[in-house]
Amino acid sequence: MLRGKKVTLRPIEREDLKQLHALTQNVDLVLLSDGDWQPESLALWEKNFDKNLENHDQHQFVIEADSKIIGSISLHPHANRRAGSGELGISIHEPEYVGRGYGRDAIETFLDWTFRILNFRRIKLETLATNERALRCYEACGFQREGLLREDEYTDGAYRDVVVMGLLRSEWEAARQP
Repeated sequence: MLRGKKVTLRPIEREDLKQLHALTQNVDLVLLSDGDWQPESLALWEKNFDKNLENHDQHQFVIEADSKIIGSISLHPHANRRAGSGELGISIHEPEYVGRGYGRDAIETFLDWTFRILNFRRIKLETLATNERALRCYEACGFQREGLLREDEYTDGAYRDVVVMGLLRSEWEAARQP
């Protein structure tokens, strides 16, 4: 279990799936964070969870605040562990916790684990260029814009640009120095 100032990150358990699934029913928040939404049954979530139980490259956590699940954060399965590189994914889908620093605290807590414990060298992420709140959060956490994938994602009736961002462990360490 990882503790931040506002959040706790812990591995996703099967019992959490119902709450996480319910959070993804807020289509507008999911579209903003993921760019895509489609109805998925809880049974499918459970099947995928069971299928990936022994996958040691899966690093998925629930984000808890005030003893309540508010979202999830993960190091995507295609993380290139040998090269020390991975891709961050985060979603806060509990409306009253959006835009209040919980995502930033989750990311900072997660980065500490990823760089200090897992010894990753680089973390990247992608987000919609229209998601200004997320872009501000990622930049506040030290991520730098590395590129723009023009009209890369179709969401909410239009093709949208996607911003690629990255953070090196050396940059993360430098930012933590007094």
